[in-house]
Parts: sequence; C-alpha cells; structure tokens
Amino acid sequence: MQLIGRVRLFSRNRNLVVEAKNAPPIGEKVYDEKAMLVGYVYDVIGPVSSPFVLVKVDASRWKPESLVGKMLYWTGNTSRTGDQARRKKPKGKK
Repeated sequence: MQLIGRVRLFSRNRNLVVEAKNAPPIGEKVYDEKAMLVGYVYDVIGPVSSPFVLVKVDASRWKPESLVGKMLYWTGNTSRTGDQARRKKPKGKK
C-alpha cells in the first residue's frame, strides 16, 4: 500500500481533507494504517506541487472527525489510471 498523506480536517459535507504526498486517482479505495477500508477518493484539489485529496468516508463504519490526524493509504495500483484508462487505442489502429 502507498501513503496518501495525513488527514488535516473534515469538511461540512463530511469529506476528509488529506494533505497528499501521493495523489491517487479519483475513485480509488482509501485505507487506514490497519488496512481497514475508510472510503474512496472523491476529488483531488489544489496545486499540482502540493495537492489535497478529498475522501468520501463510509459513514456506516467511521466518524470522519475520528480520522483527523491519521495517515491514509491506497493500494497503489497505477497500471492504467486517469487519462490513460479513458484513452484506450482501438485495436488494429496505430
């Protein structure tokens, strides 16, 4: 698993705001340090040099305020993410 970063705060709509060292693609699952599923990446905001990741928390399992200050992780599968996944080349054409 790869580190995303530390949770700085939670927003009014109950998303976690994570100061990212590593910004995963939108939709990726997010885990805590014990590999428990926390939620998923909702959005990535801010400058490219120091982005913030918004994480939509699974409210049935977690209280977002309890996660402030914790480190969050993702699986780190970067094989085909983001624009690469949307820009598949048709087979047989170059």
